[in-house]
Amino acid sequence: MSALLLLFVTIALSAIMLMVLRSLASSGVPGMREWTVANVLAIAALLLFAGRGRIADVLSIDIANLLFLCAPALMHAGFQRHLGRPAPYGALAVLVAASTAALGTFHYVVDAMAVRVALSSLFHGIVCVAMAWGLRPWAQPGRAGYPIRFAFGAALTLAAAHAVRALMYATHHDAQVALFDASPVNLVCFALGTLALPGLTLGAVMMANAGLIGQARYAAEHDHLTGAWSRRAFFGRAGRAHADAVRAGRTLSVLIFDVDHFKSINDTHGHAVGDLVLADLVARTGAVLRGDTCARLGGEEFGVLLPDSDADAAMSLADELRRTLEQAAVAGPGGVAVRYTVSVGVGSLDDGESLASLLQRADAALYAAKRGGRNRVADARLVDGERCKYATPGS
Repeated sequence: MSALLLLFVTIALSAIMLMVLRSLASSGVPGMREWTVANVLAIAALLLFAGRGRIADVLSIDIANLLFLCAPALMHAGFQRHLGRPAPYGALAVLVAASTAALGTFHYVVDAMAVRVALSSLFHGIVCVAMAWGLRPWAQPGRAGYPIRFAFGAALTLAAAHAVRALMYATHHDAQVALFDASPVNLVCFALGTLALPGLTLGAVMMANAGLIGQARYAAEHDHLTGAWSRRAFFGRAGRAHADAVRAGRTLSVLIFDVDHFKSINDTHGHAVGDLVLADLVARTGAVLRGDTCARLGGEEFGVLLPDSDADAAMSLADELRRTLEQAAVAGPGGVAVRYTVSVGVGSLDDGESLASLLQRADAALYAAKRGGRNRVADARLVDGERCKYATPGS
C-alpha cells in the first residue's frame, strides 16, 4: 500500500467517524462539538497533504500542518469536557502556536522535512500523553470501564508511537525524506500519524454511547421527580432478592408505605409542594435506611426492600422511618412549614412464600395501618382480615 493510498483510506475513516459524531450531535454529550471540529480539521489537513506538489506549499505544508496540529488538541479538549473538567484551551493554543512557528522555521529558514516530522510527532506525542493522563481509568469512578480503557490505551499507544517517530527522525535530521516515500519505515510512521485521529474518535464515540446508555438506563430505572427507583426496577430487584433468599434460606422483608392525606396536601398547598414532600420523603428514607432499595411504586406510594432483615428488624426500621418522617417538614407558600406523615405495612418472607404473596401481605398491612388511624406501622403477621394489631401507633 502506498502512503498516498493510506492517506485517502484515513480520510475515508475520518469521514465515517465524522458522520457517526454528527448522528450524536443532538445528544447534548459534552465534548461532541470539539470532537466533530477536530475531525473536520483533520479531513481538511489530509486533503491538503494529498495535494503536495500540486498546490501551493503554503497550503499543503503550512496550513495543513496547522490544521493537523489543532485536531488532536481539540480531541484532548473534548475528552476533558466530556469528563466534566475545564478544557485547557489557553495552554493548547500556546502549544499549537509554538509548534507552528517551529515548523515554519524549518520550512522557510532551513528546509528540513525530517526535522518538521520530528517536531510534529513531538507535539502530537505531548498531546497524547496529556490525553492519556486525563483518561486514566483509575481516576474515573462510575464510568463505563471498557470505553474509557480503550480511549486511554489508544492515547497511550499513540504517545509511545509518536515518541519513537520523533526520536527516529530527530536522529536522522539530515536525511532526505519524502512525504509519500514507500519505504516500510515511512509507511509505518505515516500510518501511525494519520490513523491516530480515527482511533481516538472511536474511543470518544464509545465513551459517548456508554454515557447515553447509562442515562437511558438511569431514566428507565429511576423516578424523575424523586430519584427513587422506578416501579419496574423495584420489581426486578425484588425478584432477584426473593430468589436469593429462597436459594440461600435467608430472610427478606419489605416495607410498603404512602403519605397520609396526600391529596389534601396537594389541594391545600399546591402540587409543587406535594412534589417537594415526595422528594423530601425519598431523601430522608435513604438517610434512615442507608442504601436499601427505595422505590416509587406509583403516586404517593413507596416500597423498600430489606434483604437479610427478619420481621422484628424490619418493624424497628419501619418505625424509625415513620418517626423521622413525622418530624419532617417542607416549605410551603409564604414559608409555611408543611408537615406530613406516612403509614407503613411490613411483610417478611415465610417459608415457601412467593414474592407476589409477600407483597400482597405487606400491601394489606399498609391499608390496615391506614384504617387504624394512619401515621403508624402495621405488621403483616398480625393482620387478620379487617382486624390488625398496630405495633407502633403514632402520637
